[in-house]
Amino acid sequence: MEQRRPILDMTPEGEFRGPPPPSRLDRVMAVALRWALLVGGIALLLTLAALSVMALALLLPVLFGAALIAGAILWWRGRRPGPEGRSGVRIVIFRR
Repeated sequence: MEQRRPILDMTPEGEFRGPPPPSRLDRVMAVALRWALLVGGIALLLTLAALSVMALALLLPVLFGAALIAGAILWWRGRRPGPEGRSGVRIVIFRR
């Protein structure tokens, strides 16, 4: 691969020339680029927020359904008679 060598632009007096000043169009495009990046970033954040709200709206009914089923199963097991014929949940408190 061929390497490019730097080009030194010099005046006849031996001084280096600086880059040409940016044109008005370059400045306008730079400002437009900044605004476009800002608006795009805000749009991205709002899109992520909307997706998280949609995911929450889809997952909450699943969570409530699972909690309802688990609560019903625990309630049913608590009402069934145990191996010794006693019904209900037995709570034991140990005191010293």
